[in-house]
Amino acid sequence: MHDAYPVIASIVEGHGEERAFQGLLQRLVPHLRPNAYAEVQRPHRVPRDRMLQREALARALTVVMARTRRPTGVLVLLDADDDCAVGLGRTLREHARATHAHVPLVAVAAVREFEAWFLAGAKGLGGLAGLPDTLTPPPGPESIRGAKEWLSKHMPRGATYQETAHQPAFAQRFDVEAARSGAPSFDKFCRDVERLVTAGQREGGASA
Repeated sequence: MHDAYPVIASIVEGHGEERAFQGLLQRLVPHLRPNAYAEVQRPHRVPRDRMLQREALARALTVVMARTRRPTGVLVLLDADDDCAVGLGRTLREHARATHAHVPLVAVAAVREFEAWFLAGAKGLGGLAGLPDTLTPPPGPESIRGAKEWLSKHMPRGATYQETAHQPAFAQRFDVEAARSGAPSFDKFCRDVERLVTAGQREGGASA
């Protein structure tokens, strides 16, 4: 039985997202739904090549759905890299339906890479990790191949962007609304998070 709030589990591909994603979701929930609360569980990491295999995704879903606080929804995130983000999301949803049709699930592929969202919301990162106070987003942030390199280029000489070191802090500071405007895959992600929150509130209210 759930209390009257949603419980969100996530499956991610990278060590950086494993550290940063929980904090990002905790930041986004009240931003997207003022006064809303969701329990955001620790992400479960599955490497990208395995995540796209039906059996590996099924095992990951079994693991997260067996947690003592049973999730009301699951969010799967991976980088699109050079693949079609829409097609990757569709593949993940089809795999999940084949083995866990009862699990409320959304799947999002960040166009190019997770860091493209930081580029789109770059004006919120000014002054962080040595980035200039006047940092502004590049044109077409999701079209840039090498968002990590773009961030490194704008750091002090000798410094480089490191996923595990920088993602948690950047996820708390990038400009969410600017990122929604500049990165369509992030806007989709936000809409999917809001969908999980509202669905979880309904389920929690019904079972409380």
